[in-house]
Amino acid sequence: MKDKVYFNNLNGLRFIAALMVVISHLELNKSYFNLTNSFQSVKELGRLGVSLFFVLSGFLITFLLVKEKEKNGLIAIKNFYLRRIYRIWPLYYFIVILSLLVLPHFEIFHIPNLKLEIESPFQFFMVVLLFVFFLTNVLVSIKLIPFATQTWSIGTEEQFYLIWPLLINKCKQLKPLFIGIILLYNLLLLVLNLGLLPSFKYLDLFTSFIHAFQLDSLAIGALGAYLLYCKSAIVQKITNLNVFVLTLILIVVPIVFQINFSFLESTFFALLFIVIILNLVNHPKLDSVLEHKSLLFLGKISYGLYMYHQIVIVCVLNCLLKFTIFNSMLLYVLSISSTILVAGISYRYLEEPFLIKKEKLATFNNKK
Repeated sequence: MKDKVYFNNLNGLRFIAALMVVISHLELNKSYFNLTNSFQSVKELGRLGVSLFFVLSGFLITFLLVKEKEKNGLIAIKNFYLRRIYRIWPLYYFIVILSLLVLPHFEIFHIPNLKLEIESPFQFFMVVLLFVFFLTNVLVSIKLIPFATQTWSIGTEEQFYLIWPLLINKCKQLKPLFIGIILLYNLLLLVLNLGLLPSFKYLDLFTSFIHAFQLDSLAIGALGAYLLYCKSAIVQKITNLNVFVLTLILIVVPIVFQINFSFLESTFFALLFIVIILNLVNHPKLDSVLEHKSLLFLGKISYGLYMYHQIVIVCVLNCLLKFTIFNSMLLYVLSISSTILVAGISYRYLEEPFLIKKEKLATFNNKK
């Protein structure tokens, strides 16, 4: 029987992260349709939702890898990659195919101020190549592909997964490694922010890629996982209801008042997110706060919510405008409920058959 590794509340937290992105993109799409919108007020919400996803990924992946290394002496790299393939690739490539070959041909998915523009067969080939090799965090800085722009974060995660198990397998001192990565990444951001790098042809593209990568968020999640695994005194000190509430306030206030932390923003919020995560998985009074069955289900399909929501929002917007019954509340209700429906169907019929294969390769049982 496989050892059990399950963290309470994280499925619910995944849904909250996905919902943050959906709300931001609802307002963004209203702007594309020249409708009154609040995108400038909520755009930070989407960015932070993705940062929360990254911290969660770094936390979960690192804890499982460190636990596997303790149990077996080494990480089964091949099995790790196969598990990631089964989880990510089917839905990712399905969205890519829809975005490039299917949706542009249907009026109901038309976006007034944004459309797929491929100028030549060579450009189409290059776009496909970047999708195939998960370089979508490069592609998004060159060309926007409607309904697939959100895949930039999938590219970031796949690049992270490519190297992370190798590092953990080889490195014996993980805490200094994670801290070093966080510091070096922020040093690079500082250099870019001050314009200290000499100018070269693709400097803007490189800068955009580095900012989007958010290696600090992934590494901070990893550091939190390692501290929890080692039962560090730091974790015990921050696992505190007062700290939890204060951290929530520190997250909400900058969003509400639109406070800008410049290049330090992702690190600032990632540190707050890891404090929230450690409290949710470690504090006995919080162990079931996000464990309601509905949240467990919504967290389970959160990957689909993230990948499908743009398609659903545009479809709902076009339908409401066609029948002249548009209002924001109706848009929100229909878009969110329809995205949940589509993601649920996708999970059952597209993702679950591959997840069954993934579970057979898992070292631990992480089901509730």
